[in-house]
Amino acid sequence: MRKAFVNILILFVFNSSFSLIGQRYYSLKEALNTPVDSVFYLKVSRKKLTEIPQEVFTFKNLKGLDLSKNRLVKISPEITKLSALEKLNLSKNRFEIFPKHIIRLENLRELILGSNKLGYIPKSIAKYPKLEVLDMYDNPMGELGDGIFLLTTLRRLDLRGLMYNAKSQAEIRNKLPNVKVLFDSPCNCMD
Repeated sequence: MRKAFVNILILFVFNSSFSLIGQRYYSLKEALNTPVDSVFYLKVSRKKLTEIPQEVFTFKNLKGLDLSKNRLVKISPEITKLSALEKLNLSKNRFEIFPKHIIRLENLRELILGSNKLGYIPKSIAKYPKLEVLDMYDNPMGELGDGIFLLTTLRRLDLRGLMYNAKSQAEIRNKLPNVKVLFDSPCNCMD
């Protein structure tokens, strides 16, 4: 029995370490010293970037890209070269307009746009066939737009940091019955 327990423990540790290796985020410097086909996760945050470095677009197998905490205001059309991308973190940048080119990333499952300056979500967001998580935390949005309600795969929507009264929160939850919607406490503001 003890031998079986040890074997199960070894198998668990091996599988756990393997899955962590598979999801390791490389820095751009590390990634450039790695074969491009073997880079699946890339973290280029806190670099004061105003545009995405061209080298990022060479990693065609990227599944996760973290560009948070930079100074981005727009996204190059070349982002569409990253067609395998499933998770994109653009939080804490300077977007005032929803980055239109990311709509063409059809495999995207998680989009993090928290702490930007976005005023609305375009109707074209409904074109994401696989989007499960949308983080719009702390953006100065008034209206969500109609596109958000057409996302059939959406499971989690973060709207914390946005000012909605109890009635508006209830309306949004009713329109998204299968989605976990995160709000702050309702404000005492008007419709």
